[in-house]
Amino acid sequence: MTRLAARTIVAITLVTTTACGYRLAGTGAGVLPSHVRAIAVASFSNRTDRPEIEQRITEALTRELARRGRYRVVTDPGAADAVLEGAITDYRTPPVEFTSSGRQSRVEATVTLEATLRERTRDDVLWSQTGLVFKQPFDVPDSGVYVDLESAALDLLSRQAAESLVSSMLEGF
Repeated sequence: MTRLAARTIVAITLVTTTACGYRLAGTGAGVLPSHVRAIAVASFSNRTDRPEIEQRITEALTRELARRGRYRVVTDPGAADAVLEGAITDYRTPPVEFTSSGRQSRVEATVTLEATLRERTRDDVLWSQTGLVFKQPFDVPDSGVYVDLESAALDLLSRQAAESLVSSMLEGF
């Protein structure tokens, strides 16, 4: 190996292994203070006309936090270091596709929400997001009745919203 090739390899190694202050988001290095070890998820409020939507979102968030395993999820806010709270501020099911006769053939369930994670004892805001919009399309059967399909879409939408919120809250993106 020539001296130039050896120096090049050493230089590349030094550049790639030297700490530069950057880290990849999503690699497990959280953005919450180290004293936060237990999180309580308060039942989200429902400011829409759609019943049960707050239960679906709250349950999905609780499951997602527990699945991540980094924090203990507790039911009693008094036993938590931080409390996640929020509200579903809007719910719509606008048609997005129509048949040639003008009947809706595809609808998009759209949920808008806000969420805040507060440090329990000092009430400091650790993380907050507003105006978060999540969408899930679903097909409308020829009968025009789509209650079960809407429920399935809401379940999927709740899981996707929970994954996104928890990633944003824990990983900073």
